[in-house]
Amino acid sequence: MTPSHDVTPSTGTTGGRARVTRLGARWAPLVVGFAVALLAALAALGGIGESAVRHASDLLWTDGSADARVVVVAVDEASVAARGEWPWSDDVQASLLRMISAAGPAVVAVDIVASASDVAVAEALSSGPFVAAQDFSAASTFRSRWLQVSGGSTLPQAVLANATGVGHAVVLADSDGVLRSLPAFVETSDGEFVPALAVRTVDALDGVIDPVIVRPSAVQVGAETIPVESDSALRIHWTDDTAIVSAEDVLAGAVDDQLRNAIVVLGVTEGGVGDRHITPLQPGVTTPGVIVQAQAISTILQNAWVVPYWPWVTGVAVLVFGLPVAFAARRLHLWWAVLVAFGSILIVTAVGLVLFQLFGWLPDFVRIPIGILAAGVVSLGVRAIAEQRDRQTAERLFSRYVPRDVALALLREGRGEGAGAGERLTVGILFCDLRSFTPMAASLDPGDVQRVLDIFYDYVCERVFAHEGTVMQFVGDEVFSVFGAPRILEDPIRDAREASSNLLVDLPSLAASLDAAGLPRIEFGMGLHAGLVVASHVGPADRRQYSVIGDPINVGSRLCGLARGGQVVASEEAAGSAEWLHGSRETVLVKGIDRPLSVIRVQATNVSP
Repeated sequence: MTPSHDVTPSTGTTGGRARVTRLGARWAPLVVGFAVALLAALAALGGIGESAVRHASDLLWTDGSADARVVVVAVDEASVAARGEWPWSDDVQASLLRMISAAGPAVVAVDIVASASDVAVAEALSSGPFVAAQDFSAASTFRSRWLQVSGGSTLPQAVLANATGVGHAVVLADSDGVLRSLPAFVETSDGEFVPALAVRTVDALDGVIDPVIVRPSAVQVGAETIPVESDSALRIHWTDDTAIVSAEDVLAGAVDDQLRNAIVVLGVTEGGVGDRHITPLQPGVTTPGVIVQAQAISTILQNAWVVPYWPWVTGVAVLVFGLPVAFAARRLHLWWAVLVAFGSILIVTAVGLVLFQLFGWLPDFVRIPIGILAAGVVSLGVRAIAEQRDRQTAERLFSRYVPRDVALALLREGRGEGAGAGERLTVGILFCDLRSFTPMAASLDPGDVQRVLDIFYDYVCERVFAHEGTVMQFVGDEVFSVFGAPRILEDPIRDAREASSNLLVDLPSLAASLDAAGLPRIEFGMGLHAGLVVASHVGPADRRQYSVIGDPINVGSRLCGLARGGQVVASEEAAGSAEWLHGSRETVLVKGIDRPLSVIRVQATNVSP
């Protein structure tokens, strides 16, 4: 027989590990958000994913309108068919220049590089406000700030003297082969800054050729201050409505007033000749260089500057929109988390489009959405790991007291955390204690003592588990079990009562098991009670156990002490009626209880199988 149980009521407690778990649950989304935002900013700073960002930004183009003043005079297929293959003779080209000049344009950009033999062309340049193109054969980046150029053909002195101005015709595609910008200026081998043909053309509108002033993030030519990127690139705002006039129509005098006061760009568009580039205008289809120059001029005239996001903006956007996703993934149901994630991406996309329309800020439509999704995915991963860890911990803890399937059911019902953290429950309480076992144990071998206890424990646990009870602990030769904790039962008192009945009814099977093992028979008494208790995991972090605490536990233990072998002493709350199992009513006094208790004593001999 074991000592009686003196238990002090308590609300239960959680250990340091639980506090750490709650702390981690609170701060994990914040840590994830900052970490992913930092990685996104570093990716933007390091150019990781830049090609994908550029391809995504290509989808923004062609939604605007080109400046109506810009008109391309194109040596097109019709012109070649009428005048012969390009290049035309010096006289025909000179005639074209004079016809354009006679139409009264504001300025003309000639995207055709003149050679020393083009004497008539050089003379024709003096007939109007022509800006000549200069080409170079080699270019290299200087400290990631601008291009240094060399080689190429030197413009004839007559061209330099007769042209209103000169601009370079250098264009460089991005690493993916798509031309999205052009150098706003280049530096020649003698240290001279030469503006782009488009820049010089706009500068020449007022009839004055101004010097090039290089600033940290812009280039100034006269009244025009043009924002540029770190490599002096002028990013073009692409549109698909450039006005084009056939050179043949100009030569035939059939252009009416189309060129009057216009900003004319002369070049070749016929597919077999001239420079052509892959641009965002027509993916997979090349665009003539003269169209590129016209688009650049239109960008400058409309101040339609396009500036990519700074790397830190990418990081901040991921942080601002990724944090809610991280918290949602950590706290909400999966479908709600998915909705929050895609909602955040839609919002950041809409904000990006608005900023692009208002300020020309080129959105990062790749790294920011990926960062937002990454924040959600990582947070979901952290959540899954934490839940799996908690599940394993709860399963390990509860499986000590209830069958494994019951422990798993508790977790499926979402009661694992609540059951372990502390809750008030009405339970049935059953104590089973061997009688006269101490002197018996003294006469048996230690191995036989253990075998007797094992058979006894198995006998009791089988019947407790059959009625969904929880074995709280084995104390020497006593088994303490409850019904209704941690798993909530419909009628825990009834289940406890039926379990005690089965323990009495099945005593012959216990005797048979002991006889078969060659062990002496044993007797046990039981105490049955019911009441409101506090159930929780208690103890230090490394030795926690599930426990029920409250005065009803004391009463159940005292009632067990009153029972002789083959008896159960039940309180009226647990027995339900005086006729239960043909028991006899008694009034008893027990230690720790200041009032008499009415109990029902049941003999195993009175219980029918």
